[in-house]
Amino acid sequence: MSSSMQIDGSMGEGGGQVLRIVLSLSALFKIPVKINNIRARRSKPGLATQHLKGVELLKNMCNAELHGAYIGSTDLEFKPGHSHADKTDTFFVDTGTAACICLLVQVALPYVLFLPRRDAVRLILKGGTNSPMGPHVEYLIEVFRPMLNKFGADFDCRVIKKGYYPKGGGEVHLYIKPVHTLKAVTLTDPGMPHKIFGYAYVTGFVSISGAYRIANDVKSTLRKGLNENNISVPPINIEVYKEDKSVATNRTTGINVICTTTSGCIIGGSGMNFVHPEIPPGVQAANEILDTILERSCVDKYMQDQLIILMALAKGMSRINLGKTKLTCHTQTAIEVTEMILSKFGFHFKLCENKDARGDTLYSLECEGCGYENKIVR
Repeated sequence: MSSSMQIDGSMGEGGGQVLRIVLSLSALFKIPVKINNIRARRSKPGLATQHLKGVELLKNMCNAELHGAYIGSTDLEFKPGHSHADKTDTFFVDTGTAACICLLVQVALPYVLFLPRRDAVRLILKGGTNSPMGPHVEYLIEVFRPMLNKFGADFDCRVIKKGYYPKGGGEVHLYIKPVHTLKAVTLTDPGMPHKIFGYAYVTGFVSISGAYRIANDVKSTLRKGLNENNISVPPINIEVYKEDKSVATNRTTGINVICTTTSGCIIGGSGMNFVHPEIPPGVQAANEILDTILERSCVDKYMQDQLIILMALAKGMSRINLGKTKLTCHTQTAIEVTEMILSKFGFHFKLCENKDARGDTLYSLECEGCGYENKIVR
């Protein structure tokens, strides 16, 4: 593997995101890579179970040659081969932990979308559906999927069983149909809040009253924040539930909130007692929704970096309004990695600044995608 592209895994935020983007693009473009200093900026550097299972999933999909794939490894060589999609339509991963299932989706989805086949591929993923260190499955379904639809792709997600931190044990089946190409996306108008809904939950020996308290915190925090900024308060509907003790025995409380806007944007927010114990989960989630609305962004901070690889692969110019907030550290890292891997295409992302009528500086992100095509699907 002497001809492998050398990647410094400590670049940018220096976490697992570097690994996920590098491997996805490596598999798609058949670029051998050698990654050093994996997760060097984390308290426990190297591959954790979450990352190792993602590596193994892509390896199985593209028949890659692999070296250095073990827990704690800080160096990895990945040489993609030819797809196994003609031999199987199902790929299975069991993390055996509460490792975030949605992060497994992030590493696999771009590759699966362009597999050389017309029929759907099934991913069976076991691990954490609701973990503190990654997107929750509700975000995947209610926020990310509609965004993917705007790029002209889709998946069906079936939650067989929830899996909560720290036990895990969740199971999700994803059915992804390959596409010919991704469409460029233009999101410039954030609109105004149209509808807000969400799901508040408790597990283990926590009383259902805890879920109602979280729901009330969300509603009161949102109403207060919107009223103070002279923004009409839309209908707010929060479902509450208590997980069966067979699913989770630990004391977990949390919520996922989704806000749709009048222009068709969808943003998300979440809260969990393991993330910021000093802040009630309902207040956490509501503040994340409020931040995006008040910044007048078309996407929330968690969506920003997930868009980078989709914009890079799409055909045409994509433009995303980020409002008053510049790029997150994760987004800056995603751009740096993507531009490095795809340097031969000569494209780059551009951060534009504009002044609005109030004199506020607003930012937008642009990219002329490389127009990656699946020759099998038309």
